[in-house]
Amino acid sequence: MKTSVFALILLSACLGGCAGMMGDDSGPQVVNAQNAKRLYQREWNLKTLAVDGSQVVMDVDARISIRFEPDGKVTGFGAVNRFIGSYSLNAEGLLGWGKAGYASARRTGPPELMEKERAFLNGLGKTTAAILARHTLQLQSDDSTTVLMFTEAGY
Repeated sequence: MKTSVFALILLSACLGGCAGMMGDDSGPQVVNAQNAKRLYQREWNLKTLAVDGSQVVMDVDARISIRFEPDGKVTGFGAVNRFIGSYSLNAEGLLGWGKAGYASARRTGPPELMEKERAFLNGLGKTTAAILARHTLQLQSDDSTTVLMFTEAGY
């Protein structure tokens, strides 16, 4: 676990050094407790999703988003239902999700959108690191078999 986070930090430092001429926010950076404010008050729209090594084909109608709040709350929309939960980030960049999981509305929708919502929430809970580069956010598991790629709304 520590090795994976260390590898991410090292990769981020190398990539960030290469992009240093473009400013502080240009290169990839592991999000941790000290720089988490870069996530706050921004809506992130899911673009790609892989869970346990399997790519999930996104539906054109599947609008999936997430928003991180400074108080440790996370909210979003999972293709059919709104959800709320909690998250934490430590000094080393370890991302944790609340033990209670996510609370969401129980509306039903088209089966293909319900499937995308289940895959998203399942994948989200498996992620342990957040990497931010300008308007792109990647959440991933330790072994990188689960990867959720987001872009900031409006980009």
